[in-house]
Amino acid sequence: MTKSAVIPSLDHLLGHLRCWPDIEPHVTDQGLTLHSYQIDSVLTVVHQLGGRAILADEVGLGKTIEAGLVIAELKAQALIDRVLILVPAGLITQWIQELQHKFGWRALHNAHDQGWLWVLSIDSAKKIPLYHQLQYVSWDLVIVDEAHHLKNTKTLNYQLVEGIKARYLVLLTATPMENELTELYTLVNLVKPGLFGSYLRFYRQFILDKRTPKNARALKKLLSRVMVRNQRYEVGIDLPPREVTLWPIVLSSDERRLYDTMTHALKVEYRHRLQGNQTVLPLITLQRELCSSPHALIPTLDAATWLGPLQEELLSLARSIVMTSKIQAVIDLIRVIGGQVLIFTEYRASQSIIVNSLREKGIPAEAFHGGLSRGERDRLIQWFSEEDHVLVSTEAGGQGLNLQFCHQLINFDLPWNPMRIEQRIGRLHRIGQTHPVDIYNLFTVETIEENILHLLHEKIDLFRHVIGELDVILRHLERRGSLEKRLLDIFFWEDDRKAIEMRLDALGQEFLAARRRLSWPGGHQSALPVENTTQNSRESAN
Repeated sequence: MTKSAVIPSLDHLLGHLRCWPDIEPHVTDQGLTLHSYQIDSVLTVVHQLGGRAILADEVGLGKTIEAGLVIAELKAQALIDRVLILVPAGLITQWIQELQHKFGWRALHNAHDQGWLWVLSIDSAKKIPLYHQLQYVSWDLVIVDEAHHLKNTKTLNYQLVEGIKARYLVLLTATPMENELTELYTLVNLVKPGLFGSYLRFYRQFILDKRTPKNARALKKLLSRVMVRNQRYEVGIDLPPREVTLWPIVLSSDERRLYDTMTHALKVEYRHRLQGNQTVLPLITLQRELCSSPHALIPTLDAATWLGPLQEELLSLARSIVMTSKIQAVIDLIRVIGGQVLIFTEYRASQSIIVNSLREKGIPAEAFHGGLSRGERDRLIQWFSEEDHVLVSTEAGGQGLNLQFCHQLINFDLPWNPMRIEQRIGRLHRIGQTHPVDIYNLFTVETIEENILHLLHEKIDLFRHVIGELDVILRHLERRGSLEKRLLDIFFWEDDRKAIEMRLDALGQEFLAARRRLSWPGGHQSALPVENTTQNSRESAN
């Protein structure tokens, strides 16, 4: 049974909202679109969870709107007068505009302004003297966006939020647990201290290993007292389809020589390091940079100390390649499709050469990354939204952005972690999107990129639709080691192309098996990896 089948109708739920007379004009006049699951979540947070909760909806389901509704409902009940919202610096303007346009509230972003509602950067809030000023105030409600950044108790982010006095506290995050179950304990302990008891008790009662819980149903029941999570497949959100195009690219002779020589050297070093029980993580970085562009590879290659005489040969070859086949393909593709285009790449060096190459061809393009100031980010989003422009973004730059006015995405390179790919797509494929989302996946033939795409696209069908609880499946699979390390082992241990494909096929089958294993009655995954799994099982992922 889907969640939409058990949540009452929207009209019925609105009747239970004390704030409905206040927000109704915004629904009719300003385009505030509400969904049953959002109202149900707000009523749960306010009436059942006492206004202290983790809102953990999947990307694109409108956690900002839910947060606004929580504010409106508590305000209508005369329970709050002073509200603080802490967000990543790049999302301040987005939050202020949402609150203004959807609810008619003027949110302040200067701590010295007078009012009742503040939206502040968590980066500025943790600096002295603002850090102390915020902790001297007794806040009625504090909301923290992208709250997974609080997972480490030793960080200033965590200490800031822990030290703020707030009657009500709501944490927003699509990934309440990214790597380990201890992260979940940390977030829950912020919202409802003592719910899990001591850490030692939590560990003994619920942790089988760092990613795998035990006493799963008891854990899920306990989490229901602090967490609300909606998933797209549950709530019946009918988003436009995803249209996927695979764009194969043939390397030039110099690019092929660089790729083959570098990959062979990486394979030799990988096997050497395994025998010596040394870390292989730097090799993953080099291989992924090699797949992106020679420009991304050069800084890391220049710092490598294990290549010997081969290092200068590879550096010279990488520096000699000015226009890559992949960048030429981007230019050709944009000339064909036109319109607004969002390009994602993992690396700033690749981003820079893409932007410069597009501009040289008369295509207006800008770089969007995590190092930009708030004003620069706001200017670029406005610029991107107005005309047929191209925005080239890194993952850090795109975090938390709502870009549903654009419907064309080019994956210049593909992360090896499928969650990061889904987060890229979620920037466009979200509530408010009115067009089919066109996704163009570039890949160079006869390279690891082609193998990765074979796994993600052919075996798991990642790009066609959201695959249930992708983050849950991946964590479950990675009990045997991180996905990146497993992929590296396949690529660097096998010399035969067919052997690589066979192992990737097996990995895809493990993914499907993990989906079935994690399914609860009705065929849907749980909100967290809360399955009592004591037997060993082979899982893997895209």
